[in-house]
Amino acid sequence: TEQLNVQQMAQRLMTADNILILCHKNPDGDTIGCGSALYCALKMLDKEAAVLCSDVIPTRYAFTNAHMFKGEFEPKTVVAVDVASVQLFGENNGVPKVVPQYSRHVDLCIDHHSGNSGYADFTLLDGSAAAAAELLYEVICAMGVVITPHIADCLYTGLATDTGCFRFSSTTANTHLAAAKLIEAGADVEKLNERLFECRSHARIQAE
Repeated sequence: TEQLNVQQMAQRLMTADNILILCHKNPDGDTIGCGSALYCALKMLDKEAAVLCSDVIPTRYAFTNAHMFKGEFEPKTVVAVDVASVQLFGENNGVPKVVPQYSRHVDLCIDHHSGNSGYADFTLLDGSAAAAAELLYEVICAMGVVITPHIADCLYTGLATDTGCFRFSSTTANTHLAAAKLIEAGADVEKLNERLFECRSHARIQAE
């Protein structure tokens, strides 16, 4: 893979079209938050885009409103968000042929895992970032896209879930700065934190 900086990644996204955004299997708040935020940013630039994940998106992240790929266009650029290796794309839930079809060749990757295998042609990687959302926030800003309240909600979800609501040692001053910018952009922190960290399903309560 060739390493890119934030500006270079932003430039490649701005010149691309028919963009398929891949999330990892067993999607968490970071991968689906990034996928949804990037989709919205690309649509604001009048790009054709969609999100693809081998597993069903958990209901707790339904508010991200990820536009799932249904074959409505032929992907020309494949972008992976928060995916460290090709094994993490998965092939479950009725799409065993679809995900591998597009994960065989990934053009761009935005990731924060220092162990990223370098499977994409071009990678924006920062192992010191607490979440991929921390990097994607910078990329979207570099693309000249206004961070809407919905994009802010999606990116905040990535930051908060990957840091245990900013309790993990991976949390840095830059993580808090990004969160502050997202709050300024309209992220509904009170509602998001309640949904992400305080709500429990009946089954979860029984298990606990």
